[in-house]
Amino acid sequence: MASRLGGVAALLGWGLLTLGVGLVPGPGLGALARDAGAGPEGPYGIPREERYLYRPVPNVTVTTRNGTVSLDRLWQDRSVLLTLVYTRCAGVCYPFVRSLKEAVRRVGGLGRDYRVVVLSFDPRDTVETMASMARAVGLADHPDWVFGVTTPAAIERLTRTVGYWTRWDAATRQYDHPSVLIGIDRGRVVRFLVGAAVVPDRLYEVVRELRGEFVGTYPLPRKNVVFRCLQYRPGQGTTLDWGFLLLPAPGFVAFGMTALIFWKVRRRRNVG
Repeated sequence: MASRLGGVAALLGWGLLTLGVGLVPGPGLGALARDAGAGPEGPYGIPREERYLYRPVPNVTVTTRNGTVSLDRLWQDRSVLLTLVYTRCAGVCYPFVRSLKEAVRRVGGLGRDYRVVVLSFDPRDTVETMASMARAVGLADHPDWVFGVTTPAAIERLTRTVGYWTRWDAATRQYDHPSVLIGIDRGRVVRFLVGAAVVPDRLYEVVRELRGEFVGTYPLPRKNVVFRCLQYRPGQGTTLDWGFLLLPAPGFVAFGMTALIFWKVRRRRNVG
């Protein structure tokens, strides 16, 4: 009888192990959830952050009024906030940079924790047009704001790495493109901010992460996210979501089944 019970216990043990592995939402399940109908762009053409996080950023050369500098030189001693714009933009570019300027002023840390790089993706832009943009937004000759241009080949490598895209509209002679702020730490992408303006609270999260602090993340709203541990609610901040309950579930199931096995063994012994 004891051997039979031992065999049952072993089988249950393997079953619990399998159940535990199945209940934990691992990378494979997350990948299936992400890839279900997922392209390189998310809703409204927003780059899918999870596809590009922690990718190494190409070391492109940026040309400014003060000369040339490589990106790896810029992030060597501090992190970088990178945004891509073009100076002939009649839409979001100038308001976005102005909102970033105000958010940086309110959050602080510029020059100590990070510097800002504003890079043009338009091959028609020059050092002079980018310097004019810096003057227009009140950031001319600021040592921790870098306005510059690079080569079309470098822009192609950079945009492919971070999931950025542009589309030329011949009718309006304007580019269609998302407004994105990319946090880069030690040469790797660590955070995206997407939107028409930079909100100080969101920028503060990015700066905290660049400092090495833990910042809870949450997915952009879409139907193909199966499990999520954290959710963001305006006015409340980051809160736990129902997916968090799946993390301790294997442990609770294993504990319950183990207790049941020992109870049955003791009961059989008492009966015998």
